Amino acid sequence: MGHDFEFVVVGQGLAGTAVAWQLRRRRRRFLVLDRADPGAASRVAAGLITPYTGRRVARTWNLDHCFNIATGFYGSSEAETGTKFFHHAPALRLLADAAERDVARGKIDPTRFDRSINPAWFAAAHGGFDLTPAARLDTPRFLDAYRTLFQEHHAYRAIDLDPADVEPTPTGVRLPRLGLTAGCVIFCQGAAGVGNPWFPQVPYNPAKGEVLTVRVPGLGETRPVHRGVWLAPLGGEVFLAGSTYDRDDLTPTPTAAGRAAIEAGLREFLKLPFEVLDHRAGVRPVLRTTKPMLGVHPRRPGLAILTGLGSKGALYAPVYGATLVNHLTDGRPIDAEVRLPTAPEIP
Repeated sequence: MGHDFEFVVVGQGLAGTAVAWQLRRRRRRFLVLDRADPGAASRVAAGLITPYTGRRVARTWNLDHCFNIATGFYGSSEAETGTKFFHHAPALRLLADAAERDVARGKIDPTRFDRSINPAWFAAAHGGFDLTPAARLDTPRFLDAYRTLFQEHHAYRAIDLDPADVEPTPTGVRLPRLGLTAGCVIFCQGAAGVGNPWFPQVPYNPAKGEVLTVRVPGLGETRPVHRGVWLAPLGGEVFLAGSTYDRDDLTPTPTAAGRAAIEAGLREFLKLPFEVLDHRAGVRPVLRTTKPMLGVHPRRPGLAILTGLGSKGALYAPVYGATLVNHLTDGRPIDAEVRLPTAPEIP
């Protein structure tokens, strides 16, 4: 039995766009359905890719493999869309205190410690080091470029699809609200996937993040700077700054407390005054496993999912979008570390 589409991708954030990119590359018939929500986490995200995070200077999981693939993916995407959105450049990590400095010295090559930190810009009594490999994805620009491309090829519709409106059939799925059928529906909803009745085994642990757009007159730093909060250059003395991590308030609404926390973090290391131009918030699709999760419904092969990219979506989306599509189209295995588990209560 033929279907209107081989695949329907629900969500056009980083995960959904990466999946659709892979389907397009394989010349598969697909349709992207998206809520077109300006507050979606992918559109609020700064798109920063860094090799180390936190006070323990922890190495980003699966960095080397994912970074190489992401670099190729975004390079091909820029060529396809004629749009620049990926900036491959080092970042700067400032150390907050002596204890953090000692941890870093035990993990970082001494040649990477930065001795040229501008004292007129930053309070950096304990120094800092170059973060490499590192990059920044202009996430909204990337997503807009592909939304336009998908629209031009009649492969995009702005609609908020309720997972309960998806009806599995012996050969695929029906979407009666849209009057169409597909071989497979791939859910890439991010935090909006919490409560998806088809995948109750996904261990969501979402976290709200808030970001500011600030102007910092006189700041000529071209690298993203990290020290508790981060500061990412957009050009013309304008920067993104963030981010908070709130598990209690999961609304996509900016808060006075979130703004105050980011401003306080900036003042701990930034010596120059700044002006807040914008304030946004989104909810990250974090999982308790802290790693992405993907796979096919254990009893309904017409349903699949990719979720849990968290704050590292720019790094992980290209790899795990390809992994899922390779599994769906060629039967390639999914590593146990990220494979969707089964559960007896799954409908």
